[in-house]
Amino acid sequence: MSILNPWQELFEYSKKCATDSFDDNPIALEYAAVSADYQNKRLSTGIAAISELLDDAIGADRVEDFVAVQICGLLASITGLSLHLAALSSDANSKLAKIIAPRRLTPPATFSHPLILG
Repeated sequence: MSILNPWQELFEYSKKCATDSFDDNPIALEYAAVSADYQNKRLSTGIAAISELLDDAIGADRVEDFVAVQICGLLASITGLSLHLAALSSDANSKLAKIIAPRRLTPPATFSHPLILG
C-alpha cells in the first residue's frame, strides 16, 4: 500500500484545473482546499523562519553577499509556490461553494399521502 503524497496530489489537482478536466467531486474539492491551505501554512512558517535566520546572520556579518542573494532567490521561489497554493485553495473553495449552494436552496421533498388531506 502506498502512502499518499499531498504534494503530488496538489500538483495533479493543479494540472486538472488548468485543463478544466476536474470533476466536481465535493470530497475531492474539499480535500484539495484543505491540503493546499495546510501546505501553504507550512511553507509560510518556513519562509518566516528562514527570513529571520538570514536577517540575524546578516546582522552579525556571518553571511557572504552571494549566499544571501541565493537564499533570497530561494525564498522568492518558495513564496511563488505559496501564492500558487493559495490560489489552488481559493479555486477549490470557490468550486465547492458553487456545488453546495444549489443544494441549500433546493426545498426538501414533500410527501403527500392520498388519505391525508392537507
